[in-house]
Amino acid sequence: MRNISFSLLLLLSCVFAFGQVPLPNDWKFKQSDDAAFSSPGFDDSHWDIQPVGKGWSAGKDDKNVIVWYRIKVKIPSSLRSAMLEGKGLKLRLGKIDDADETYFNGKLIGKTGSFPPSYDGKWDAERTYIIPAGEVKWDQENQIAVRVFSPDPGGVGMYLGPYSIGRVQWSDFISVEQQILENADHSLTTRLIMKNHGNISFHGKAWYAVQRDTRDGKEQMMLNDSALVNFRKDIDTLTVIEFKPLNASQDTLAKFIWYVYPADQESVVWHSEKRLLRHDVNLTVGRKPEPVVANIIPDAFRSVAYEKTILDGYLGKRADQNLQERLLKVDEDGIISGYLNRPGSHPWIGEHVGKFLETACNTWKYTHDEKLKSIMDRLVVELIATQREDGYMGTYDPHDYWTSWDVWSHKYNLYGLLAYYATTGYQPALDACKKMGDLLCRTFGTGKDQRDIIKAGEHMGMAATSVLDPMLMLYRFTGEKRYLDFCYYILTAWEQPNGPKIISSLLQYKQVNKVANGKAYEMLSNFLGLVDFYRLTGDKKLLEPVLIAWDDIVKKRLYITGSTSSFEHFQDDGLLPASNKDNIGEGCVTTTWIQFNKALLDITGEMKYAAQIEKAVYNHLLAAENPQTGCVSYYTSLMDAKPYNCGITCCTSSVPRGIAFIPSFGFGMYRNDPLLLNYEAAHYGTIVDNYNNPVEMILKVTGDFPSAGNPLVTVVLAHPATFTLRLRVPEWCTGYTATIQGKVYKGTPGQLVAISRKWNNGDKIQVRFDMPLQQIPGGISYPGLFAIQRGPQVLALDQSLNENTDMKIDSQSGPLTLVPSGEFNPVFKFPGNWIGKQSYSFAILKSRAGAKPAAIKLVPFADAGQSGSPLKVWLPFQLKSK
Repeated sequence: MRNISFSLLLLLSCVFAFGQVPLPNDWKFKQSDDAAFSSPGFDDSHWDIQPVGKGWSAGKDDKNVIVWYRIKVKIPSSLRSAMLEGKGLKLRLGKIDDADETYFNGKLIGKTGSFPPSYDGKWDAERTYIIPAGEVKWDQENQIAVRVFSPDPGGVGMYLGPYSIGRVQWSDFISVEQQILENADHSLTTRLIMKNHGNISFHGKAWYAVQRDTRDGKEQMMLNDSALVNFRKDIDTLTVIEFKPLNASQDTLAKFIWYVYPADQESVVWHSEKRLLRHDVNLTVGRKPEPVVANIIPDAFRSVAYEKTILDGYLGKRADQNLQERLLKVDEDGIISGYLNRPGSHPWIGEHVGKFLETACNTWKYTHDEKLKSIMDRLVVELIATQREDGYMGTYDPHDYWTSWDVWSHKYNLYGLLAYYATTGYQPALDACKKMGDLLCRTFGTGKDQRDIIKAGEHMGMAATSVLDPMLMLYRFTGEKRYLDFCYYILTAWEQPNGPKIISSLLQYKQVNKVANGKAYEMLSNFLGLVDFYRLTGDKKLLEPVLIAWDDIVKKRLYITGSTSSFEHFQDDGLLPASNKDNIGEGCVTTTWIQFNKALLDITGEMKYAAQIEKAVYNHLLAAENPQTGCVSYYTSLMDAKPYNCGITCCTSSVPRGIAFIPSFGFGMYRNDPLLLNYEAAHYGTIVDNYNNPVEMILKVTGDFPSAGNPLVTVVLAHPATFTLRLRVPEWCTGYTATIQGKVYKGTPGQLVAISRKWNNGDKIQVRFDMPLQQIPGGISYPGLFAIQRGPQVLALDQSLNENTDMKIDSQSGPLTLVPSGEFNPVFKFPGNWIGKQSYSFAILKSRAGAKPAAIKLVPFADAGQSGSPLKVWLPFQLKSK
């Protein structure tokens, strides 16, 4: 069955005209703020009267205004009998400029947007809140109080209705998802999947039709029928409707119309009229769930929430390009095709939708992009719909189950759906993961009729056993011990005679290239599971081997651009070939290496892991995605044109995933202290301890890093607070100072600067550091050649920016002198579509015999090659010493 059109989920309002109590137009009103204003017993008799339904204006100089509205309303007991199975009442307050907190009889029942200092206005959002039945005083006066914030003095408040209290309706708790699929014989099948979110019963009818617009503007009815719809509590309903074949030429002209209404009423509850094309899905975001099982090892570093991060600088630009050029242009049909039309076209076609969902969740938390939300909602609904009754969510035919990359695809579906559940609270996503987890537990193990997981995946079983990490996540979200037992089984399976012996080999040889077959991506994926297993259990025997692995990679197998692997495997000591023919720095490896370092940073708080994240992000990760097109290099050479590919590969799914992690690398809490890791322009929100009196803080970073080393850090507080702010001193810098109110703090590379004081709103820290050029020798792979690094960025020679330069400069070219250009020199201009603004000119003081004097321009490796031209990182000259 091939999906050619759309999946649609609607939560539409009922059109019942009865069972509502209109709220008065005139409310008590005060421009002030006091928690007592929410209390039913508060005396507001001296307050002003303000009509709702229109805005009001504060004084012209007033900013960040907080006002309160209060009203008393009598709720008749007749509404109690009309309530839907005791689900309470629905309070409608229309649109409020900008953020609100709404109280009913003194209890907070809902809020939209947020108040300073982490302000997030929702001025155009309709406010609808549920009043619990037990809070209502029937046939008596009930107090409604609304606290409102606006950052500006004009047009604030409860400016647009409707305003009413009414019964909660069927449509508030039942969602209808519509899918239209094309069968092999070109007939159409539509599914109306009604999901019960409110533990209610429902009996009714769905009327549906297919209608075609003819060329003369008239409507032609092609199908007209009805079906019964029955709901029982806690059970979802699936109604499948078959279409007669439509001609291909009519597909885009046809539309599907359907209505649903209760059996005992004529009023429509749900209605849709859409063309037979893929349309938006809009799943509701609920309360963010928390794991039910806590880790034994507390995090030494906790990244600030994506929602509390705004990136304004170079990384922000690249993250936005990742959204616009990659994620919003994803081939939806392509990444889910293996599930809609089993078997898939490729053994690992199943990994892409899960990778995309995790990427999209992280990006949506950071951007709240509506188009991206629609795509991820649509894919979640479609993916879950393909799960078989036994929990199977792979792309293989039954006779090929659990071969090749089948467990691997389940791993990424677990990652993707768990990320979606953690982001939105969408319970069906967790339920689907539990079904997958249960199936894995039943299928693999040492019991009778169970399979050996080592035989179920490639690379000596490492592909299959890398499901360890998301299975640990599933255990933490559910508390179901069978998932933890399965994880222990994987550790045992590693050490089987046919297993990869990940732990024992690392302890014995202390080299990753001697573990199993040395496959980098799959091995690093298993390391992620080991780190999280240690975090969960506190068993140090699980941490020791991964620390050995990290040390070996950094010292012997890491490219200067922050990635590893050639031909997808760890190579011998110091062997780091870097051309296209060497297939170096697989994008999946780069992303997983970053994840590995982030996990180690979290549990240890050691800055050496932050340094590796920085190196990989600013160089190999960003170099792997073309900022102009969103296309991705599967392998990213240091010595040739980047082979960008816009199709579907493992790396075109992994590299955007790595970029989506970027907002988590800049700022967070180092134990109980806020810690700034990165100096790019950004805003971060968090809560500081202040002697056990928490205070919200925004840390604002301005400046032009990584071009310049003079960031200004501003502390924004609602009121003064005492705490320690820590600043990371990068390993590559010199002369680091942080100055506040004349006091200078000096920093040591690789360490932290700690500033402990009583902070006031608006306090500023002027940070300064030098970014001297560093010369890096080419090692055994490129003897006699050198690379140049400035700050965290490795520089490269891009041929398109050096058209008049002799590209055959040899090792006799001699020392160079750096002259800033690009943004520093208005004479140099990048091509019109070039993304990036850094460029550095080097004059060649000693050139090859007979060659003309030359100069070259270098740009960050991450930017080089975006126009498709060749590039070089390893160059045949040295820097001139001062």
